[in-house]
Amino acid sequence: MVERDEIEVFVQGEGILEIVLVRVLRTGTVRDIVMAARGVGATAADGAALFMEEEDSVIDLDMPIAATPIKHRSRIHVHRCRRVTVTVAFNGVQKVEAFPSAATIKRVKRWAVGNRGFNLSDVDAAEHVLQVSGSSDRPDEDVHVGTLVGHPPCSVSFDLVPKIRVEG
Repeated sequence: MVERDEIEVFVQGEGILEIVLVRVLRTGTVRDIVMAARGVGATAADGAALFMEEEDSVIDLDMPIAATPIKHRSRIHVHRCRRVTVTVAFNGVQKVEAFPSAATIKRVKRWAVGNRGFNLSDVDAAEHVLQVSGSSDRPDEDVHVGTLVGHPPCSVSFDLVPKIRVEG
């Protein structure tokens, strides 16, 4: 049960493999959220930045939580990488773009299949997913791209692959 003087926030970030829920005092600072994230596995504390999900700008760690857009059950990201260089390969061609650490896989895929990426039709786009290169890992659309990288190198590579896996 959440106390009236607390808020809960969903956290993803460097060293956090799953989305976690942390509680902090409403009267605290953004730094308190970073420290709570560290308590649940985040490896980023010194030099960490905090982002709202899908936002490019960093929230100042010394700001009071009440003075930020962070609300009860907000989705935030804690990472030392401000930007993540993403490479996507499809049909022997690679495209590269930089995203904020808090960008979701859904946003990265939208870029990859769109006209700045591989310009797939809506039907083809719906039939493909991003898979981490050299693995069988297909991150869910709500995963922040920063959770897939460390600091350094602040980069990740994907293959754009058909959704259906053919088992032989």
